[in-house]
Amino acid sequence: TPLYRQSIVYPSCPKGGWGQQTAPNPRACARDGATRTTALSPVTPIMSTFLIEPGAKLANRYRLDTVVSETGGATRWKATDETLARPVAVWTFAEGFPRTSEVVRAARATSRIPDARVTQVFDADDTTPVPYVVEEWVIGSSLAELLAQGPMEPERAAGLVAEAAEAIAAAHAGGLHHLCLTPSKLMWSSGGAVKVTGIGVDAALLGNNVPQPAAVDAQGLGNLLYAALTGYWPGGPQSGLPGAPQGPMGPYPPGQLRQGVGEP
Repeated sequence: TPLYRQSIVYPSCPKGGWGQQTAPNPRACARDGATRTTALSPVTPIMSTFLIEPGAKLANRYRLDTVVSETGGATRWKATDETLARPVAVWTFAEGFPRTSEVVRAARATSRIPDARVTQVFDADDTTPVPYVVEEWVIGSSLAELLAQGPMEPERAAGLVAEAAEAIAAAHAGGLHHLCLTPSKLMWSSGGAVKVTGIGVDAALLGNNVPQPAAVDAQGLGNLLYAALTGYWPGGPQSGLPGAPQGPMGPYPPGQLRQGVGEP
C-alpha cells in the first residue's frame, strides 16, 4: 500500500509548518479522511510579562532580527550570531510555555545526531530569563518553493525524499521524531545539500505523546514524495501547495495526475 494512502493518527500540525506565520490548525496533517483523534493536550498561548522585540540580544551573542513564526507561545526568529557573524534561527518561549524544557532537551538530543542532513543545533538553554534554542539557518529553497516551478522529475523527487528518509532514520535511531514533515521542512541548500529542519524540536512543540511516531514520519515522507511528483499535497492545502484531487479511495495516485509516473 502506498504510504500516502495509509491511515495514521496525526498531531495538529500547522498548515504552513512551524516555519511560517500561521496559527495552529486544528485539522491534522494526515490525508483527508484519516483519523483525527489524538492524545495531544492543547497548548494555550501565554503572553509573556515582557515583550521581546527585534534587536534584543540573548546570551550577549544572539541578536534577534525578525520574527519568522509564532505558534502557541513559541516564537521562531531569524537572528544573527554576533560572535561568529552568521545567521541563525532562534526559538524563544513565552513565560509559562508548558513545553520549554521538553523542547530544549529535544534540541540538545538533536545536536548529537550524526547526520549532516539534520539541521544543526548550536545552543539551547532553559535556565535564563528568556529560554532559547539556537539552530542552523538553512540558506536555500524549500520543497514548497521548488515546486512553485512545477512537479519534479521522478528521479530527482525520489533522490530528494530518499535523503530525507535517511536523515529521519538517523533521528529515529537516536530516539527522536519529527511528526510534522511538510514541504516547508525539506530544504535544498544553496550548497547543494538536502536538509531536514525541525527534527526533535517540532515533535517536542507538538507534545510528543503520539501512539505511533515512526508511522507518522513514514506517512510524512510518503506525502513529501507525492508532493514532489505531483505538486499537490495529499492531505489538503499545505505550505502553499494545493490539496490533491480526491477520488473514492482518497487522493488520486500520482500516475493518474501526471503521465509517466508510476506508483511510488
